[in-house]
Amino acid sequence: MKRWFALVLGLLLLVGLGACKGEEAPASSAASAAPQSEPEPDPNWPAQVGELTLESQPQQVISLSPALTELVYELEGEALLAGVSSYCDYPKEALDLPDCGSALLPDRETIQELAPQLVLASAPLSPEDTQWLAELGAQVLVVERADSVDGIGENYRMVSTALYGKEAGPKRAEEVFGQLEARYLTLQAAAQGVTQPVSGIYLRQAPLVMATGDTLEGELLEAIGVSNDAAAYSDWQYPADQAVNLYPDLVFYAQEIGEAYFATTQIYSTTDAYLQGRLYPVDPLPLERQSGRMWEVLEGMFQAAYPELGGR
Repeated sequence: MKRWFALVLGLLLLVGLGACKGEEAPASSAASAAPQSEPEPDPNWPAQVGELTLESQPQQVISLSPALTELVYELEGEALLAGVSSYCDYPKEALDLPDCGSALLPDRETIQELAPQLVLASAPLSPEDTQWLAELGAQVLVVERADSVDGIGENYRMVSTALYGKEAGPKRAEEVFGQLEARYLTLQAAAQGVTQPVSGIYLRQAPLVMATGDTLEGELLEAIGVSNDAAAYSDWQYPADQAVNLYPDLVFYAQEIGEAYFATTQIYSTTDAYLQGRLYPVDPLPLERQSGRMWEVLEGMFQAAYPELGGR
């Protein structure tokens, strides 16, 4: 009897121990589960660009501006470009991207297929197009043409921030534009060493549409040591009644005008610029788009004005 009682007691103890162990298992399992840490916040987003707040990096970007397309490529953001405007012709790789029309007349069908998160433009779109893009889930960033070299730098920063965020964006813009600004300062320093400055004009359209004193192009002429004969006037207009007083030493002209034009008009055929053969064609697009190519044009203009300095 005692032996039977001891056997039953032993079995009860074993069952009790097993039950205790079973109850402890969930606690042990819970203790082994490590707590999940929160992901580190991205220091670049959200980013404020002008009046826009971009919550994350846009993966589909459309540029409706040839000028801004060039900036995107300079900033090495072409992988984000999904489409461009009908007028985007540089660099040549941009020609392979879908044609999205223009800021004035966007191609809605193509844009809808591309489903952009960001649209770049140099001028405001119509309220109807802006609203339509918002309903499509796209924000519109308008980056207007600058009226100073500092303003060009700010445009680089705006586009770069929109592409890369509030920390990485300005850093990349500084790297790219900083090199361009250094070239500009080198030109200015060389121009200050000119002992006999020449006078000149930049003729954008015949007969008298030229860079006046209130234009960036007029400022750039002075920066490279050329005294701008149209500095006293504004809005790209040299007064027709003052044309008899126009005697520049040299003329930079938009290349589509053609050198032959100057022999056909008394305004220019009697000037020292014409008589001395100091007529220099200029590609106007880099100046108007304010891209990195603008500095190449400026360096060429300085070398033409002062060949004795070797374009330093």
